[in-house]
Amino acid sequence: MLELRPAPLATVSPGVPKILHDGNYVKSTEKWPDTLSDVKGKLFQIEKTNQVPHDLSYIIPSNDFRDVDLSNATGGENIYPENTKTLYETLIGFKPGNYLIHFYIPAGERMHRLEESGMVSSTEPPVHATRRYLGARKPEDSPYDDKRIFTYSVKDLEPLLLRLLVDTGVDFEKIVMGLLVNKCYLKHIPAPTPEQLRLAKVIQYYSELRW
Repeated sequence: MLELRPAPLATVSPGVPKILHDGNYVKSTEKWPDTLSDVKGKLFQIEKTNQVPHDLSYIIPSNDFRDVDLSNATGGENIYPENTKTLYETLIGFKPGNYLIHFYIPAGERMHRLEESGMVSSTEPPVHATRRYLGARKPEDSPYDDKRIFTYSVKDLEPLLLRLLVDTGVDFEKIVMGLLVNKCYLKHIPAPTPEQLRLAKVIQYYSELRW
Protein backbone atom coordinates (compact mmCIF):
# COMPACT_ATOMS: atom_id res chain seq x y z
CA MET A 1 0.00 0.00 0.00
CA LEU A 2 3.09 2.23 0.01
CA GLU A 3 5.79 2.08 -2.66
CA LEU A 4 8.85 4.12 -3.59
CA ARG A 5 9.66 3.31 -7.19
CA PRO A 6 13.24 3.97 -8.33
CA ALA A 7 14.05 6.06 -11.35
CA PRO A 8 13.91 3.93 -14.52
CA LEU A 9 17.20 2.48 -15.74
CA ALA A 10 16.05 2.12 -19.34
CA THR A 11 13.44 3.38 -21.76
CA VAL A 12 11.20 0.83 -23.43
CA SER A 13 9.06 1.11 -26.53
CA PRO A 14 6.13 1.03 -26.60
CA GLY A 15 5.92 2.74 -23.22
CA VAL A 16 4.53 1.06 -20.13
CA PRO A 17 1.74 2.93 -18.29
CA LYS A 18 2.94 4.33 -14.96
CA ILE A 19 -0.46 4.11 -13.27
CA LEU A 20 -3.27 1.60 -13.14
CA HIS A 21 -5.71 1.80 -16.03
CA ASP A 22 -8.93 0.28 -17.37
CA GLY A 23 -8.77 -3.50 -17.60
CA ASN A 24 -5.93 -3.99 -15.11
CA TYR A 25 -6.29 -6.50 -12.30
CA VAL A 26 -5.47 -5.81 -8.64
CA LYS A 27 -5.41 -8.22 -5.72
CA SER A 28 -5.14 -7.65 -1.99
CA THR A 29 -3.37 -10.22 0.15
CA GLU A 30 -4.90 -12.35 2.91
CA LYS A 31 -3.04 -10.20 5.46
CA TRP A 32 -5.62 -7.46 5.15
CA PRO A 33 -7.78 -7.39 8.32
CA ASP A 34 -11.31 -8.72 8.61
CA THR A 35 -12.49 -5.16 9.20
CA LEU A 36 -11.67 -4.55 5.52
CA SER A 37 -13.46 -7.68 4.33
CA ASP A 38 -14.67 -5.94 1.15
CA VAL A 39 -11.13 -6.20 -0.21
CA LYS A 40 -9.30 -8.80 1.87
CA GLY A 41 -7.82 -11.54 -0.32
CA LYS A 42 -9.96 -10.59 -3.32
CA LEU A 43 -9.17 -9.95 -6.95
CA PHE A 44 -10.69 -7.07 -8.89
CA GLN A 45 -10.66 -5.75 -12.42
CA ILE A 46 -10.55 -2.00 -12.94
CA GLU A 47 -13.57 -0.93 -14.95
CA LYS A 48 -12.75 2.77 -15.24
CA THR A 49 -10.31 5.37 -13.90
CA ASN A 50 -10.25 9.11 -13.35
CA GLN A 51 -7.10 11.08 -12.54
CA VAL A 52 -7.49 14.00 -10.13
CA PRO A 53 -4.49 16.29 -9.47
CA HIS A 54 -4.25 18.11 -6.16
CA ASP A 55 -1.53 20.20 -4.47
CA LEU A 56 -0.97 20.73 -0.74
CA SER A 57 1.38 23.43 0.56
CA TYR A 58 2.61 24.40 4.02
CA ILE A 59 5.03 26.97 5.46
CA ILE A 60 6.99 25.45 8.35
CA PRO A 61 9.80 26.98 10.44
CA SER A 62 13.28 25.50 10.73
CA ASN A 63 13.69 22.35 12.82
CA ASP A 64 9.92 21.95 13.10
CA PHE A 65 7.38 19.68 11.44
CA ARG A 66 3.78 19.27 10.35
CA ASP A 67 1.83 16.03 10.21
CA VAL A 68 -0.31 15.60 7.10
CA ASP A 69 -3.08 13.00 7.43
CA LEU A 70 -4.20 11.75 4.01
CA SER A 71 -7.28 10.00 5.39
CA ASN A 72 -10.86 11.25 5.72
CA ALA A 73 -10.61 11.54 9.51
CA THR A 74 -11.37 14.86 11.18
CA GLY A 75 -8.55 17.21 10.23
CA GLY A 76 -7.40 14.91 7.41
CA GLU A 77 -6.94 15.90 3.77
CA ASN A 78 -9.72 13.54 2.57
CA ILE A 79 -7.57 11.59 0.09
CA TYR A 80 -9.31 8.26 0.83
CA PRO A 81 -12.31 6.72 -0.97
CA GLU A 82 -15.79 6.75 0.50
CA ASN A 83 -17.04 3.93 -1.73
CA THR A 84 -16.10 0.29 -1.09
CA LYS A 85 -15.84 -0.25 -4.86
CA THR A 86 -13.19 2.43 -5.29
CA LEU A 87 -9.42 2.13 -4.94
CA TYR A 88 -7.29 5.26 -4.81
CA GLU A 89 -3.82 4.94 -6.31
CA THR A 90 -2.17 8.17 -5.17
CA LEU A 91 1.12 9.39 -6.58
CA ILE A 92 3.03 11.84 -4.38
CA GLY A 93 5.83 14.19 -5.44
CA PHE A 94 7.59 17.14 -3.84
CA LYS A 95 9.00 20.44 -5.01
CA PRO A 96 12.66 21.06 -4.04
CA GLY A 97 13.43 22.26 -0.54
CA ASN A 98 15.37 21.69 2.66
CA TYR A 99 13.05 19.16 4.29
CA LEU A 100 12.49 15.48 5.02
CA ILE A 101 9.42 13.25 4.79
CA HIS A 102 8.60 10.45 7.24
CA PHE A 103 5.68 8.03 6.83
CA TYR A 104 3.50 6.71 9.67
CA ILE A 105 0.60 4.24 9.63
CA PRO A 106 -1.22 4.21 11.94
CA ALA A 107 -0.23 7.38 13.81
CA GLY A 108 2.91 6.85 15.87
CA GLU A 109 4.04 3.77 13.93
CA ARG A 110 6.91 4.53 11.56
CA MET A 111 6.87 2.76 8.22
CA HIS A 112 10.65 2.78 7.75
CA ARG A 113 12.82 1.66 10.64
CA LEU A 114 15.62 -0.75 11.46
CA GLU A 115 15.39 -3.72 13.79
CA GLU A 116 17.51 -2.50 16.72
CA SER A 117 15.18 -0.83 19.23
CA GLY A 118 16.98 2.52 19.16
CA MET A 119 17.22 2.74 15.38
CA VAL A 120 14.08 4.68 14.65
CA SER A 121 13.77 8.18 13.31
CA SER A 122 13.91 11.04 15.80
CA THR A 123 11.49 13.75 14.69
CA GLU A 124 9.99 14.98 17.96
CA PRO A 125 11.76 17.91 19.74
CA PRO A 126 14.59 17.86 20.50
CA VAL A 127 15.18 16.43 17.04
CA HIS A 128 18.22 14.14 16.95
CA ALA A 129 21.07 15.46 14.79
CA THR A 130 21.47 12.28 12.74
CA ARG A 131 18.45 10.04 13.39
CA ARG A 132 16.18 12.65 11.84
CA TYR A 133 17.46 11.24 8.55
CA LEU A 134 16.81 7.59 9.41
CA GLY A 135 14.07 6.27 7.16
CA ALA A 136 13.39 9.72 5.76
CA ARG A 137 12.62 10.49 2.15
CA LYS A 138 13.85 13.68 0.48
CA PRO A 139 12.14 15.75 -2.22
CA GLU A 140 14.59 14.47 -4.84
CA ASP A 141 13.50 10.89 -4.10
CA SER A 142 10.10 11.67 -5.62
CA PRO A 143 10.19 14.92 -7.61
CA TYR A 144 7.03 16.92 -8.23
CA ASP A 145 7.23 16.29 -12.00
CA ASP A 146 8.33 12.65 -11.74
CA LYS A 147 6.30 11.23 -8.86
CA ARG A 148 7.72 7.95 -7.57
CA ILE A 149 5.89 7.45 -4.27
CA PHE A 150 2.68 5.45 -4.72
CA THR A 151 0.08 4.79 -2.04
CA TYR A 152 -3.03 2.60 -2.25
CA SER A 153 -6.06 3.30 -0.10
CA VAL A 154 -9.57 1.93 0.32
CA LYS A 155 -12.52 3.03 2.41
CA ASP A 156 -11.82 2.89 6.17
CA LEU A 157 -8.11 2.10 5.85
CA GLU A 158 -6.13 3.36 8.85
CA PRO A 159 -4.82 6.92 8.43
CA LEU A 160 -1.53 7.34 6.57
CA LEU A 161 0.43 10.29 7.94
CA LEU A 162 3.31 12.15 6.35
CA ARG A 163 5.54 14.07 8.75
CA LEU A 164 7.12 17.00 6.91
CA LEU A 165 10.22 18.03 8.86
CA VAL A 166 12.14 21.18 7.91
CA ASP A 167 15.88 20.68 8.34
CA THR A 168 18.24 23.25 9.85
CA GLY A 169 19.87 25.95 7.71
CA VAL A 170 16.76 27.93 6.74
CA ASP A 171 14.38 30.14 8.71
CA PHE A 172 11.26 28.81 7.02
CA GLU A 173 10.47 26.41 4.19
CA LYS A 174 7.48 26.37 1.87
CA ILE A 175 6.71 22.72 1.19
CA VAL A 176 4.66 21.88 -1.88
CA MET A 177 3.37 18.32 -2.12
CA GLY A 178 1.82 17.35 -5.43
CA LEU A 179 -0.74 14.55 -5.56
CA LEU A 180 -2.23 12.69 -8.48
CA VAL A 181 -5.19 10.64 -7.27
CA ASN A 182 -5.96 7.85 -9.73
CA LYS A 183 -9.52 6.83 -8.87
CA CYS A 184 -10.10 3.20 -9.86
CA TYR A 185 -13.60 1.73 -9.98
CA LEU A 186 -13.43 -1.96 -9.14
CA LYS A 187 -15.34 -5.02 -10.30
CA HIS A 188 -14.94 -8.09 -8.07
CA ILE A 189 -13.86 -11.29 -9.83
CA PRO A 190 -15.17 -14.05 -7.48
CA ALA A 191 -13.55 -16.97 -9.33
CA PRO A 192 -10.35 -15.66 -10.96
CA THR A 193 -8.41 -17.71 -13.46
CA PRO A 194 -4.70 -18.46 -12.95
CA GLU A 195 -3.94 -16.00 -15.76
CA GLN A 196 -5.90 -13.21 -14.07
CA LEU A 197 -4.07 -13.89 -10.81
CA ARG A 198 -0.74 -13.84 -12.63
CA LEU A 199 -1.48 -10.48 -14.22
CA ALA A 200 -2.80 -8.84 -11.06
CA LYS A 201 -0.93 -6.15 -9.19
CA VAL A 202 -0.66 -7.37 -5.59
CA ILE A 203 -1.40 -4.76 -2.92
CA GLN A 204 0.03 -5.65 0.45
CA TYR A 205 -1.28 -4.49 3.79
CA TYR A 206 1.03 -2.10 5.63
CA SER A 207 1.88 -4.64 8.33
CA GLU A 208 3.52 -6.80 5.64
CA LEU A 209 5.92 -3.96 4.82
CA ARG A 210 7.17 -3.53 8.38
CA TRP A 211 8.85 -6.21 10.51
